[in-house]
Amino acid sequence: MDVLADSAALQFDGFQLDQRVRALFRRDATGALNPVPLGSRAFDVLCVLVDRRGAIVPKQEIMDAVWPTHTVEENNLTVQIAALRRVLDDDRAEGSRIQTIPGRGYRFVPWVTQAGGTVTSDGGPRPVTGGGTDEPVPDVTMQSDPDRSRRHAGVWTVAVCVIAAAFLATLVVWRMAGGDTAGGDQAARIAAPRLSLVVLPFQNLGGDSHDDYLADGITDDLTSDLSHIPDAFVIASTSARTYKGRAVDAKQIGRELGVRYLLEGSVRRLGPDLRVNAQLIATDTGAHVWSDRFDESIADLAAGQTAIVARLRGVLGVSLVEIETTREKREPPARPDAFDLILRARALRNQPDNEAREAEMVRLYEQALRLDPSSVLAMTGLVEHWAGSSSLSGWGSFELRQRTQAMLARATALAPHSEPVLKATAYWLRYEPEGCLEGIAVSQRMIERFPNNASGYVYLGLCKTATGHAEEEIELIQKAIRLNPAEPNLYYRYRRMGVAAVLLGRDQQAISWLEQALALNPGARRESLSGTHRLLAAAYARSGQPAEARNALAAADKSWPFDTVRSHWPETLNPVYMAQIRHYQEGLRLAGERDHADEDADFGVPADDGLRTETAGYTPMSLPGAVTIRTPDLPRFIAERKPVVIDTLNYFWDHSIPGAIGLRNAGIGGTLTDGAQERLGRKMEALTGGDLNKPIVAAGWNSERFDGYNLALRLVALGYTNVYWYRGGREAWEVAGLSETELTPTAW
Repeated sequence: MDVLADSAALQFDGFQLDQRVRALFRRDATGALNPVPLGSRAFDVLCVLVDRRGAIVPKQEIMDAVWPTHTVEENNLTVQIAALRRVLDDDRAEGSRIQTIPGRGYRFVPWVTQAGGTVTSDGGPRPVTGGGTDEPVPDVTMQSDPDRSRRHAGVWTVAVCVIAAAFLATLVVWRMAGGDTAGGDQAARIAAPRLSLVVLPFQNLGGDSHDDYLADGITDDLTSDLSHIPDAFVIASTSARTYKGRAVDAKQIGRELGVRYLLEGSVRRLGPDLRVNAQLIATDTGAHVWSDRFDESIADLAAGQTAIVARLRGVLGVSLVEIETTREKREPPARPDAFDLILRARALRNQPDNEAREAEMVRLYEQALRLDPSSVLAMTGLVEHWAGSSSLSGWGSFELRQRTQAMLARATALAPHSEPVLKATAYWLRYEPEGCLEGIAVSQRMIERFPNNASGYVYLGLCKTATGHAEEEIELIQKAIRLNPAEPNLYYRYRRMGVAAVLLGRDQQAISWLEQALALNPGARRESLSGTHRLLAAAYARSGQPAEARNALAAADKSWPFDTVRSHWPETLNPVYMAQIRHYQEGLRLAGERDHADEDADFGVPADDGLRTETAGYTPMSLPGAVTIRTPDLPRFIAERKPVVIDTLNYFWDHSIPGAIGLRNAGIGGTLTDGAQERLGRKMEALTGGDLNKPIVAAGWNSERFDGYNLALRLVALGYTNVYWYRGGREAWEVAGLSETELTPTAW
């Protein structure tokens, strides 16, 4: 080790290893070299990358080399790469030593300097002044001596691996010499990847050795399931099995395996039930940070064992994220990396929804994405949030919708079969027009690959209801609750069962589930709370409880006052689903819900030329550059002037004003210079033949929606001189009993 203290010893054939690689050992204030902990797996990954320095190494090739006898998830490699970057890139401003090549793999970029000589990266010499320079040299060659370049390649690989090996040996000696005291625990804590754990063999406490297989099966299945938690690092069960029957201290296991947590547990057969005890222990302190005990029927052995594993996986998946986030807050890193930020965002997502938490979650995900543009976890987290928000409030802008779609496509290209990508895809498709048929296929694929992830059943259930099978959603949601009874957002689970029950006419059942939902999260988003209260109002009214229906309706209007009976529409044009929505509308009418908005209501809102990002609100009576047209005047105007009528297709039931052209989302918010404006301009030129004087009617939904208003503003900005804003919208046309014709949406 004394030899390594001499920087000259780190020179090979005239070349000197860069400080960042030598920083595997760091000097303290006294000048002594101290090791920076690096796990054995990270060391193996480093050697593979260094051996192929400058070249792109596919992820699978690295995994095959580092885990030759085990099948591991890709996130295990991601964790090791992150650990290496924390060591190699500490205090480094020039970019990471280990580059991520999206969709292909990783590349190690060595930086070397020649002591007092020259260095080349492209055949040209470059003088070295001062103490040497740091320049990226993907593959160092010396023109004067081809053999020398080959010697350098071998020397470089050997040098780095020897240093790393020496570090590991030193670390072992250091621990044996007393490093496993407070300082040793601190080193082990730093070395272990975040979200890293080992599942120790569960014990059979029943006294009957014939039940040992139950404990072993739960251990193996749980290990496999936990490895699917995004970016979790889980020790293989074959390695964990070596601790079976041994009394080993948690801190020692943490040091030996390089993990932050260990999960231990026991099973005991109690007649037809199996009692399961489990506890999670922090290996740096030995403290118990989580525990659970429950009984599960094993009359159907396979189903019972699956339920046990699923429950533990679901609860632990949330708990680990929360525990790690708390640790990060208590011991904040000097420079948070992308995964630190993702952990914090996921912890917020694991809490009951409210608007403030959602805004902070988005900020953290976006910051993580700036640090790591190829982070699938950050991308899918944002996709799920934005797609879900659009289902309640609509897309606020064209750019946001396009960005979300592009983000999902990029995440899919990077990890097409991963759990977070399948989950985000299923969620996106649920809220796309007619996307549920494909969404069912994606959800089923997710269930096949990750059967203990409750989200697959939830998203499948959403699409089952939208395609006329609401009774199946209830069964699927109930299964999701059994799989993850500690789900932080159980509000949505019970709300969805309430939706399905209302559509099926099971009003008492709906009331029970919807009341449970409201009790679970009274602070949910206002649009969601409003919808839950309206569902309750319809169920109360249809079951002969008018007072309760009125109270529920009043609560709904307090949360969100822009609803009308006619504003409830089928997201898919399935005939069964459409009939169920009409039945729900009848319940709302019984409860006293207003049928429609007043197209002539003056809300006292001044006119301006700014697009609105919100979907609903009080509109002005007019807008600059356009004429407001009323329902009594529109039929004659259409007959005489033959205008182009554009319907934005909000709350669409497959029919519209005769002759209208359906351009979905044509009234989206954003700016008058965005991509939507450009697309609309091309489409309108085709529809009008380039005639800017052609009369055009912009028809949205009603006087409390901004889709028609935004569309009229966009048309004016495109230069059209005869723009008419139909403020009452398609709702007012329907209320007047005017004829409608079937309409097929037009692509634009």
